[in-house]
Amino acid sequence: MQFDQKTSVTYQEQFELPFFNYYLKGKGDFKASEANIFITGSNQWKTFEKWPPQEVEDKKLYLQPQGKLGFGQVKRTDSWDEYVSDPNKPVPYQAGIMESRTREYMIDDQRFASSRPDVMVYQTEPLAADLTIVGPIKNFLKVSTSGTDADYVVKLIDVYPSNSPSFNNKVMDGYQMLVRGEIMAGKYRNGFEKAEAMQPGFVTSIDYTMPDVAHTFKKGHRIMLQVQNTWFPLAERNPQQFFEGYEATASDYRKATHRIFHDVNNSSYIQFTILK
Repeated sequence: MQFDQKTSVTYQEQFELPFFNYYLKGKGDFKASEANIFITGSNQWKTFEKWPPQEVEDKKLYLQPQGKLGFGQVKRTDSWDEYVSDPNKPVPYQAGIMESRTREYMIDDQRFASSRPDVMVYQTEPLAADLTIVGPIKNFLKVSTSGTDADYVVKLIDVYPSNSPSFNNKVMDGYQMLVRGEIMAGKYRNGFEKAEAMQPGFVTSIDYTMPDVAHTFKKGHRIMLQVQNTWFPLAERNPQQFFEGYEATASDYRKATHRIFHDVNNSSYIQFTILK
């Protein structure tokens, strides 16, 4: 990705070197803000006296029918997406075949995943103005499964507009850049102290927080969420059958039918804060 500046040089010269000069050599002064953040997307350094920042506005993005994502709650009472996840054919975390994990996976084009039938995709309309998300992202999913356990992966993605120029042999037209991704096992939905089986066919809440971000979705871009149940081999496969520990054998890994709900009584959404 192009960040329009040498971020590591800025970090070394403005933060790292003054810090060591002051604390190790007694030279100069070091009065850093509570948080010095490089915001990707807008590609700007920002300083904040508190983190997460205080001058923010809470927002919720709701999963909606027909793969849509919007700031309004669905009013229907019967709205969900249904699909089958097979741990024996897991969703990879990166396209291609590699000897080891590359650092590029962190911003890899997610189009390879969005075309799979076991990855649910939701996206907004093109944004009318820049939108900067800062701080943690909270996921609130309403789901069901035909099994007794499942993993839930949520990926936040920046979708580039159709007129984006290519560079470094990368086609940026419609590029789906991974901004943040995180996984949660259904059996730990109520806490990591005790594993609990999921009840087949019943609507279940899977709520968890993803690590902080500082990213600007530019005007004309789209915000996308991808929801899936495998992320191999970045995360170990879930057999989709409940085990308190990790004693599953090969025959225990089974297909399961999943539903993601997005109706007035069972809203699935993410919650985050944006800079005012």
